[in-house]
Amino acid sequence: YVGDSFGASFSFSDNELTTGPGNEISFSSYGFSGYFTPDLVNFPSISAGFEQIHVEGDGVTSDIDDRSMWFLGLQWDELGNGTLGAAVGTKTPKVENGTEELMYEAFYAYNYADGITITPLIFVKESAVADVDDETGIMLKTSFSF
Repeated sequence: YVGDSFGASFSFSDNELTTGPGNEISFSSYGFSGYFTPDLVNFPSISAGFEQIHVEGDGVTSDIDDRSMWFLGLQWDELGNGTLGAAVGTKTPKVENGTEELMYEAFYAYNYADGITITPLIFVKESAVADVDDETGIMLKTSFSF
């Protein structure tokens, strides 16, 4: 559904996968996401989402049969000569009773010249593995429009 200043969606999926003779795994998932763009000066638009997956099959025990993911983002349009955004969410699906790894990002997209947009971006990906550092990166995206 899309309104004047908001939108929302819901999805559902039910799948079966055969990985060999007599070995079937089924996946049921649902998710919802939405955004809201308030009509307030200097207030960001907000977007969020959540997905839940349930897995059944050989070798899948009840303590690892559920997985979930989520995100939350903010975006300020028309901030200076561009758009500022930031988000946080799960890096990979969090397995039930497992460790949640998060990912963070921030960007600023601005018009460099007619038809050229430059977007610097920084991100951090957490690692839950011992002796493995978090991953941090910076990027520069350039878009051309003719």
